[in-house]
Amino acid sequence: MTDDYPVWDIDMLVASYESAPDWQKSIKIAMESLFVFLERNNLLTCRVTDEDGRVVKRIIMNSEITEEGNKLVDGPRSAVHRWAKSKKIINDPTNLSLLEKALAEIRKV
Repeated sequence: MTDDYPVWDIDMLVASYESAPDWQKSIKIAMESLFVFLERNNLLTCRVTDEDGRVVKRIIMNSEITEEGNKLVDGPRSAVHRWAKSKKIINDPTNLSLLEKALAEIRKV
């Protein structure tokens, strides 16, 4: 058995909101924003964007998240989990302030 598994799959997640097009669009933008945030803050061991900044890697595996990244994403009370459950994600899917604040706390230690 392997410890590697998909943590996020943008296309699968977006497809699950097929009956709610407004949510579907917000979820797509939010997840792409999350992927870019993780990449820009060196929380991944891989690239997810191309040279134009478009998200081209649509699945992040557990093994592709750094140790520091896991502090942000691991567990039901993680910053990413709280961000994903927040109502802000629907109104402004690019608002990553909760994640930015949590990362600053992690890096302060």
